[in-house]
Amino acid sequence: MLINSVNLNIAVNSSVSILDSLSAEEIVKNGWKYDPPKVLGDLFESVVGAVLVDSGYDYEKTAAVLEYVMEDVLEFLSPSLAKDPVSELIEWAASTGCTRIAIR
Repeated sequence: MLINSVNLNIAVNSSVSILDSLSAEEIVKNGWKYDPPKVLGDLFESVVGAVLVDSGYDYEKTAAVLEYVMEDVLEFLSPSLAKDPVSELIEWAASTGCTRIAIR
């Protein structure tokens, strides 16, 4: 990835170092605490999209690549996984009838 921003480059390198030091289980359960730059998710999404396009839009091939790449993380994902605190707050606010919330 080419980055033309010193601050973004520092943030990405710092996040990658932190995430590399964590286990897959820790990333799944508490990865939200580390707040990696959005560009990392965007980059991953771009790679998955490129695989989809290069495979001729073959879902099965793309899913196989994605499952291989995320193999260690997928074993810890579950519908019963605890939500991050911001999601908990938003769901609670919505359940009380709140239609507008601002998080700064």
